[in-house]
Parts: sequence; structure tokens; C-alpha cells
Amino acid sequence: MTQQLVSSTPLTADQAAKILAREPVASSQVTPSPRNPAVGAPAVGEPVTPSTDGHPKKDRAVDTSNLTPEAGEESPRLEEARALVGALPLLSSALLHIPRGMRDELARLAARWLDAGHTSADVHRHVLRGLPGAGTPVHRPGGLLRYLLRDVPPRELPPPPAPGNRLSPRLEEARECAGDHIQPMLFRPVGDETHCAACA
Repeated sequence: MTQQLVSSTPLTADQAAKILAREPVASSQVTPSPRNPAVGAPAVGEPVTPSTDGHPKKDRAVDTSNLTPEAGEESPRLEEARALVGALPLLSSALLHIPRGMRDELARLAARWLDAGHTSADVHRHVLRGLPGAGTPVHRPGGLLRYLLRDVPPRELPPPPAPGNRLSPRLEEARECAGDHIQPMLFRPVGDETHCAACA
């Protein structure tokens, strides 16, 4: 069994034993101190005023989503991103009331998309897909946009053209006439001829 004793004044071992044994301890048994006559032995060291000059030394990025970028990390496409964010209210009436104080943060998030190779149209399409259905109110459009722009997906590139002939099957056997035409003239040869029927 563990017993704990909490006292507003320092106690000697004898005083603590008497209190735990439920014996009265006379206040005259508490030794006065020059610093505080009502208390016995003072705490070690001089009194110190607590520090009030800022936040604790820890990584603020862990719990803070809207940090300003460090010096030298500003995107070269920040102006384009600001224009992109300025155009967001035109996409939907749900985005009409984006707080002015959040526009810089949203521009920095949008700049990350542009830096990753996405276009303004890509960002607009992504935001439109993330909006709730018609008639559903958006109470915090700035927070919704921050959530939608926070993670930048890799840019999907168009698939490369299929290897081989790129002509339609109808034109695969066609050949350009070697005769004098204003525009290229295609014809389907019967044998190995190089001129269309009109030029032959």
C-alpha cells in the first residue's frame, strides 16, 4: 500500500509521520525560515520569474497547418497561384466568402500544385470535385479549400501513343501522290505506282 502526503509547507520526517499516524502537529513545530517565516526550509535556489518570451522550443509544423514558408522557399509561381485562388469564387457560390486572411495560405498551397506540374484547370477541377452537392451549405469555405489543396497528387500524364502506324485503318494503304498538287493528295495504289489516276 502506498500513502501520499501533500502539504502546503515543508515537513520533516517526524512531522509527516505524526500526520500519517493522525496525531496533531503543533504549528510551533514548523521551523520558520528567514525567507518565509511561515515555512520551514525554502526551496533550492532563488525565485525565478517564468519565461514569457515565446513558444516552447518544439517543431511547430507538427500541429500547425498554416505556417509561412521559411526564407528562400517561396514558390516562383506564387503570383499565378494568387490569381488561381482569386478565381475560385467564380467556380461556385459556395466559395464566395473565402476569408481574406486565408488567401495567402491558400495561394501557397495552390503554388505547390503548380510547382508539381498541375495547371490552374487541374486545380479548379479538383476543387469542384471536392465541393458538396447542390444545396448543401459550406460554412467554412476557407477550411474546405485548405483541406482540398493540402495534399498534392502526382500529375497524371496522358498515355503515350500506341506504337506502330498512327493512320486510321482506312488510310493505312494510302500513298501520297508525287504529282503537282496544291495540297498533299493521297491515293490507294493498285500496284507500285507513285502518281494518282489524275496525274497518270
